[in-house]
Amino acid sequence: MPPDSQLERPIPLGIFAESGESIGGIDDSTLESFAEQAPEPERAQLAAKSDNSAHFGVIGEIDAKDLAQTGWAVMFAPGVEREMREALRPLLDHRKAQVGDERLFRVFEGPTAYRPGDTAARWLARQDVRQDIVDPNLGIPYYLLIVGQPDEIPFDFQYAMDIYWAVGRLWFPSADDFRMYAASVIQYETMPRVPTSRQLAIFAPENDGDQATRLFRSQVANSLAGSTLSRPAIGQSQKFAIQPFTGKTATKDALNQILSGAIPNGTSAVVFSGSHGAVFRLDDPQQIENQGAIVCQDWEGPGHSIHRDHRYAASDLSKNAKVHGLVHVLFACYGAGCPQFDTFNRKANTPKPIAPKPFLSRLPQALLSHSDGGALAVLGHVDRAWSYSFQTTASKPQIQAFRDVIGRVLQGERLGQATDQFNIRWAVLSTELAEAMDRLAGIELSDMQKQNLAKAWIARDDARNYIIFGDPAVQLRVAEMPQLEPVGAL
Repeated sequence: MPPDSQLERPIPLGIFAESGESIGGIDDSTLESFAEQAPEPERAQLAAKSDNSAHFGVIGEIDAKDLAQTGWAVMFAPGVEREMREALRPLLDHRKAQVGDERLFRVFEGPTAYRPGDTAARWLARQDVRQDIVDPNLGIPYYLLIVGQPDEIPFDFQYAMDIYWAVGRLWFPSADDFRMYAASVIQYETMPRVPTSRQLAIFAPENDGDQATRLFRSQVANSLAGSTLSRPAIGQSQKFAIQPFTGKTATKDALNQILSGAIPNGTSAVVFSGSHGAVFRLDDPQQIENQGAIVCQDWEGPGHSIHRDHRYAASDLSKNAKVHGLVHVLFACYGAGCPQFDTFNRKANTPKPIAPKPFLSRLPQALLSHSDGGALAVLGHVDRAWSYSFQTTASKPQIQAFRDVIGRVLQGERLGQATDQFNIRWAVLSTELAEAMDRLAGIELSDMQKQNLAKAWIARDDARNYIIFGDPAVQLRVAEMPQLEPVGAL
């Protein structure tokens, strides 16, 4: 490809901790391999049912906020120990009581369980349900919680189920962690006073000499905080105060204060962070504990190693943290999890191994299982996170998806319903990609056509790779949060 093919390529938000080098974009040989692929038949088929005006989720006559209408279900992986299941039992009993109808509360295990190698379509077919707008009365409740590690129930299964259903995942290292999360959710939903304030904290470093964080701060964080003339601050209609910690103020100490409730107005109901994720190589013993840790303003920039004092990982969450009842939208490479193979490196159609096995990132686990009350959920990214999440393939700002999802969370929608915009974008991009592949089949592609196809693949998979870590039925008790005076940048 010509030299100008390097222009307008997506930028990943991840940095190798040891070297301080970018995790890397897309080189020419990888672009070639993307362009030569055929769309996965199942995903193309699912997406082809839609167009830009598609309706996803539960059927229109059902109120998605009402569990008595939508139902709730849990799917246990085979490796979930009995002690872990029992630790989560109070949450299941709590949801069952809210649903109130035996037909709309399901536990998928034994004959109805996920089987190794199942696609979403194959598992649904065994339940006599197809991939389509959800009618809970057909046997699969709208809200579905997957409990298990991603080497037992893969991320791909979760992505595909989440196109129509509202899907979340849980996994913790111990039964005590499951017990704490169950107790935290139940306490939040039943306690007389909400522990968080009607406030959104925005955390966005802009590291020296770093294009990715500069773009995120200027195009996303500043726009959401109302720092531009083109858009009002997000959350105005919900009467939320905004506290931005951006650029020089987005330090590790500041993030610790946010998560400790030591900022004006106390614990924020929502924290939105956009940063690099710290990346550790396959053979690095730190990978499991620190992959996806939030790289803060303290990092000196490209070419400098990311030390422990520069990143916020699970081990940095204080015992005195005040995270009970918050939702964290965490945008960074590997913020929510890491696959075994790099989705975006397919040279010679051979995926590159990046981890011994797929795993969930530790920071979200620590947030949800905190001993003083856990967070409700984390919305994060699996694999690399790209600038396509907030730009077009021509590098123009497009942050509607972030505004939509965060705005719906601030309105008090259940998280699995609030995040549908990401699923719609994935389906639309899948449809466009399948149509482009059909249109170009059998002809010799120009360099520009190859590049455009590769961009379409990457943008589509970037939109797909968001997951909810936590119960997808959680929601903020917005109506019970007192209104605050607007708060400016610190």
